[in-house]
Amino acid sequence: MTSFIRKAACAALLALLGSGVMVPVASAEQCSPGKAAHEYEDWKWIENNAARAADTYAAERQPMATYIHATTQVVFLEGREGYFVYLENKGVTGAVSTAILQPNFDFCDDPGKLNDSDPNLLTVIQGTYNGQPF
Repeated sequence: MTSFIRKAACAALLALLGSGVMVPVASAEQCSPGKAAHEYEDWKWIENNAARAADTYAAERQPMATYIHATTQVVFLEGREGYFVYLENKGVTGAVSTAILQPNFDFCDDPGKLNDSDPNLLTVIQGTYNGQPF
């Protein structure tokens, strides 16, 4: 399943990046092994922040989408724009919500230094609900 999520995330990101929708990048270089934010223990708080950011984004655009129990995958796209966070949530009704977020912080550093309640840590660059972008 993880492989499927990674492939889907990469495909969605490549399609999105090809369309020119981007925000400023905090860190476009791949991190040294063990130094990427998602490899630290405090990453769980940033995942929480990502879900809140995606929920806020969805509330304005597609209120049926939800990300509270989402699985998280971090994807690095070499030569594209760095790291992205991909969320996927399968609801009890079978509905699937996804979100792609771009970090607004140095991804090659310990996220324990960040204020995990800061609503500007990540920018949602795309959300989908049952495959439909919003």
